[in-house]
Amino acid sequence: MKIHWRIWLTKDEIKIFGKGPRELLQRTEKMGSLRKAAISMNMSYSKAWNLISNLEKALDTRILDKTIGGLDGGSSTLTEEGKRLISKYDELEKRIEEAVFKIYEEIF
Repeated sequence: MKIHWRIWLTKDEIKIFGKGPRELLQRTEKMGSLRKAAISMNMSYSKAWNLISNLEKALDTRILDKTIGGLDGGSSTLTEEGKRLISKYDELEKRIEEAVFKIYEEIF
């Protein structure tokens, strides 16, 4: 047997952040483009844009610095707030994983 779990952050009972949005932000930072990150995840750009927009509204802060247009198209990079969000989520996930495995081992 194995144990599986999922965690996500909510605001007003609405899911705003979890593994998927984290991956989207990480890929955006690596690729320098929200559009490229969305495509790499088989996600439409409009869905990615809405996800980030809703996250920024819920947190009342910018997560991505976006540059529109230009010769090579736009670009996106994580803000310091975006980097902190990922770091905190990673720490939360790590601690939860440790606790879940400990409890699982105690019970099974």
